[in-house]
Amino acid sequence: MRKWFFVFGAMIVVASLTILPGAFARPSADPGVTAKTITLGGTFPLSGPVSSYAPIASGMKAYFSYVNARRSTVDRKRGVYGRQIVWKFVDDAYNPAQTVQITRQLVEQEKVFALVGGLGTEHQIAVREYLNQQKVPQIFVSTGASTFGRDYGQYPWTIGWQPDYVSEGSIYGKYIAANQPTAKIAILFQNDDYGKDYIEGLEKGLGSRQNLIVARQGFEVTAPSVASQIATLRASGAETLMIFATPPKTIQTYAIMARLGWKPDNIYLNSVSATDAFLSLAVQSAGAAAVNGSISTSYNKDPANAKWDNDAGMKLYRQIMAKYLPNARATDGLYLYGMAKAHSTVQALYLAGKTPTRAGLQRAVARLNYKDNPFLLPGIVTKTSGTDRFPISQLRLIRFNNGTWTEFGSLLAGR
Repeated sequence: MRKWFFVFGAMIVVASLTILPGAFARPSADPGVTAKTITLGGTFPLSGPVSSYAPIASGMKAYFSYVNARRSTVDRKRGVYGRQIVWKFVDDAYNPAQTVQITRQLVEQEKVFALVGGLGTEHQIAVREYLNQQKVPQIFVSTGASTFGRDYGQYPWTIGWQPDYVSEGSIYGKYIAANQPTAKIAILFQNDDYGKDYIEGLEKGLGSRQNLIVARQGFEVTAPSVASQIATLRASGAETLMIFATPPKTIQTYAIMARLGWKPDNIYLNSVSATDAFLSLAVQSAGAAAVNGSISTSYNKDPANAKWDNDAGMKLYRQIMAKYLPNARATDGLYLYGMAKAHSTVQALYLAGKTPTRAGLQRAVARLNYKDNPFLLPGIVTKTSGTDRFPISQLRLIRFNNGTWTEFGSLLAGR
């Protein structure tokens, strides 16, 4: 009898050991999250044809380092709710095939919590399907392609950050229609979704004045030169030129126009190329006279413009640069762009809560509403909702003269 009770008791103990772990253990954390760290990843062209964008990832790293070191006003802890941000960014050389390969590596081997800030329209489209299937957040991509805000129904784990190219193009069109009603417009554009978004926006902004467009020339991103396109556009008789191109081709365009002796009365270039670093190279290639007067848009403060020297956000930027990137060119606005994006990322992580999950981060980026990003122009709100996945939609027109971009006009809503 005693033996029977012993065996029965042993069976209960074994059953308890089997059942209790599943019944009472905490659910395992999502990949990339520990009690002390949260690991984020991103793909950037640290080498290759547009390696000039590399400062974005470095600016993000500098800001994350600052967040890891300071004590937050939210919880008096370093990092985000006491977790240090581990930032793993990898070179894809601006090659979509490499973007696919290393994104899978970041997810499957490095076990990142989310992909943040990845650069390039075609590159982020190439990994979007995979990341959504895996339910890995693909947030604040470094491209203004409208698909990243428009197609959230099909790709709920993906979201952009900066004003989209259609909105930006629309602002140019509205400005030209109101201020240059007899303009003859020529368009140089990268022949992909990036360039076509800008044209779509320009046409929307022009409205009934789309007939002002007298010529358009596309080029492939791999093309070594746009000289023939520029010659064709010059021959059209246009006196207003739209440059919808990434920085290398934008810089080359100014140089070619200078060689041809063509200076359109009005030159508009997309915001992607409108930084101190890129326009300084254009001035070196073509001369100040060829570049002065160019118009673009901005939503970030410009570290190359002395008007911001006493601004609290700019002082913070310079403080972070001095500590974490002391040898970098602090006037390069791409570092500040990276910090501004990292600031939004930290806000989203706080909104995701003290026990972050990938699903929680996905919900967080769809309900942003704050205007205290110290690196953005005053008045700009970072806001999303269940039906609006365009975090930043406000811009100001800017004009380049003698090495400096200066805002003019009021804050404009692209959408």
